[in-house]
Amino acid sequence: MLKEALNQGKMARDVVTDPEEVRDLQLLTMKPMLMVANVSESQIPQTSQIPQSNLAICAETESQLAGLPEEEQKEYLKSLGLEKSGLDRLIQKAYETLGLISFLTTGVIESRAWTIERGMKAPAAAGVIHTDFEKKFIKADVVAFDDFIANEGWKKSRELGKVRSEGREYLMRDGDVVEFKIGT
Repeated sequence: MLKEALNQGKMARDVVTDPEEVRDLQLLTMKPMLMVANVSESQIPQTSQIPQSNLAICAETESQLAGLPEEEQKEYLKSLGLEKSGLDRLIQKAYETLGLISFLTTGVIESRAWTIERGMKAPAAAGVIHTDFEKKFIKADVVAFDDFIANEGWKKSRELGKVRSEGREYLMRDGDVVEFKIGT
């Protein structure tokens, strides 16, 4: 049954009802896929016709953007009817396809983004930074990225009540700015 379905162009994940049927097979069709097409600049506005699992980028446009200052990049993208560069859209689409999100930590010395799987709980996310953090997790102070930037950091975010204390069952969200509280 599986072989017939694959020969008809169907995806294995759409026809397999018994996991034992594919237990030891490493099927390419079972993996998340993202197809990126290089199109001309004039074809960019027509990319809405491309399936959602695919992405159209104009390599020539990306090359031109790389040589422009940030403000001119925004103007150029706007003239093409785009909000984000192809590279930004590719990164975002790759994260979606792979089920990934990012959270941030920030302090006096450094700010850093951490990549985790969507649906990860706070202790496991802390463990990405250091394995002891997962074991010794107490709680996490969390603020949304946009609030953190608008309030210029932790102090004002706390004063305005934008910081939440979250426990062990908290599901991390894309763009969370986090300060983990770790015990000894």
